[in-house]
Amino acid sequence: MAKKIQMWAELGPKLAPADPITGEDVIEQLVQATNQTRGSILGVLSELDEVILQGLRNGRIVQLPNGTHYQPYGKKDGSITIKIHLNKRIKGQIAAANRAKWLNSDNIGKSEAELIALWNAAHPEDPIEE
Repeated sequence: MAKKIQMWAELGPKLAPADPITGEDVIEQLVQATNQTRGSILGVLSELDEVILQGLRNGRIVQLPNGTHYQPYGKKDGSITIKIHLNKRIKGQIAAANRAKWLNSDNIGKSEAELIALWNAAHPEDPIEE
């Protein structure tokens, strides 16, 4: 008997792998957009990392001027995990102009029951019971 996790892995909608924008790409784009030197961009990014690091080490939320913020959460084992909240403008623009490539895009919005039915039709020898 198949597990639901197998069904989601095979049929669930997910973003297709894409090439990352590298750190070098980011620096080059910032140099072009701001007419600053590569060194000054690297310096600012390095200092931004340091400000974020110091704030998070002290258990503080770090808010950037654009609305993005980093929020530390203490775990029971004494470790800290960080959640990043993007600013609302970026979130809205991602949703409004979604140009990413999707795998299993036909299954976007389908319920788990609908995906189970698809799985069971495709894999009659290994069904998932609801």
